[in-house]
Amino acid sequence: MLIRLLALASVAPSLMVHSHSTGHNASTLEELYGPWVSAATEIASSTESDFSRVVGLRWSAWEAPHWSGAIKPATEKDLQKVISGFNFSGKQDPFIATNGGHGPKTGQGKFTGINVNLANFNTVSIDTTNNLVTLGAGVKLWDVQRGLYDVGKEIQTGNSICPGAIGVTIGAGIGMMTGMYGLMIDTLKSVRVVTAKGHVVKASATENSDLFWAVRGAGVNFGIATEATYGIHDQTNNGNVTAVNFIFTAASNRTVWETLKKFDGNQPAKLSFQAVIKFDRTSNSPIIIVQVWYFGPLTEAQPYLDIFAAAVPATTSSSYLPQTDLYYQSETAGVCDRGNIISANTLGFNQTDVSSYEAHFADLVAFYKANPSFEGESVFQYYSNDVTRQTPQSETAFPWRDIQVWWLTQNKYTNASIGPKVDHLMRGQRTNLQKTSGFPTPHVYFNYAFGDEGAAAWYSAANLPKLRKLKAKWDPDFVFGNGAPLY
Repeated sequence: MLIRLLALASVAPSLMVHSHSTGHNASTLEELYGPWVSAATEIASSTESDFSRVVGLRWSAWEAPHWSGAIKPATEKDLQKVISGFNFSGKQDPFIATNGGHGPKTGQGKFTGINVNLANFNTVSIDTTNNLVTLGAGVKLWDVQRGLYDVGKEIQTGNSICPGAIGVTIGAGIGMMTGMYGLMIDTLKSVRVVTAKGHVVKASATENSDLFWAVRGAGVNFGIATEATYGIHDQTNNGNVTAVNFIFTAASNRTVWETLKKFDGNQPAKLSFQAVIKFDRTSNSPIIIVQVWYFGPLTEAQPYLDIFAAAVPATTSSSYLPQTDLYYQSETAGVCDRGNIISANTLGFNQTDVSSYEAHFADLVAFYKANPSFEGESVFQYYSNDVTRQTPQSETAFPWRDIQVWWLTQNKYTNASIGPKVDHLMRGQRTNLQKTSGFPTPHVYFNYAFGDEGAAAWYSAANLPKLRKLKAKWDPDFVFGNGAPLY
């Protein structure tokens, strides 16, 4: 059975593109771009009243690009024209293509140019007979999560509802179901890419396989993905999940970290959890929230829940809920709140080092107390990597299949003046935690990256020669890769 859905709201991260020349001769964007695109394509300069409707705004106010205008292509052919059809003048403004503006990176605040909003690529097509789903680049994680749930299917995705599905995928794609199914790139079957020359090519294991390898982990450097097809799965436990939140006080922090360590190397596939360090401004005290998700009934989950309960939480709340509700429960759902100042930092770990976690907690608590406008969170995400490691490291450009713990900070603050302090603190935390990560070099998940870690940390030094060779083939003029250079 083939089911086609139209996503109601289409905001998602996407690959980025820019031209090297700047400025244009035409007096308006409409005059420059209008003759080459269909009438349904929307165009607006930043000074026009409808600009806010056309532009795909960033979710975070931190390092937001400065848009001189925006274009919202109606079709894939229009997008091809945006990339290649306007090179006749050689003087078009630089541009970045987005679908929702997630994935901020340091330095993008210096960018001035055109936003290409891909929100119109918002279709979901589900083939239940062959267990496939095909998504447009404007589809949010929620669109695919809800669509599949309604027909008794599921797919591994990120833990929030608002980032774009393809945007999350090209960085690897981790989330609550990673333990059961691996990364999002592991279920990716094919992708349609608009290349630097404006050509549309299909990449899969049998067509343009070199590009398919590169897209799965470093896709931001090779084109704009307009459509992707994935394998899907029958629902686990009729689509229901056991979810339990444990809240611990500061006095229990070492006990919490010791509890997490018990799962190093032996975490069940259906069990996912994350520990979140926060500061409660009402009580003026730090807390640790441990969110536990088990894709099965309470009777199966109970032995693992008992391990967390033994750490003596201050409060416990339990629920048995459908998968579609689960994504609203995650502490990382805050990425759907727009307009805040939020940066991110990350590392991957091969182990839980209790003393390092304890020191990190103490440093954060001191910073919270000294900076009342800081509302950030530090998150340790735990997913079994047994399935992830079954795919050979060489099969995809994403190199870090041995990560057991995914550390993420969401550095939210209301007083912009403390930005340098936040950045200094987090760089220091990265350095300290790397020393006991269990890896000799930084393992950085690009979707969470701050942006200054470098190509070897994102893609691995081993992959860079191959990636650079493919860059010369598919994008020799460096049209793509804004914020994610291979050099």
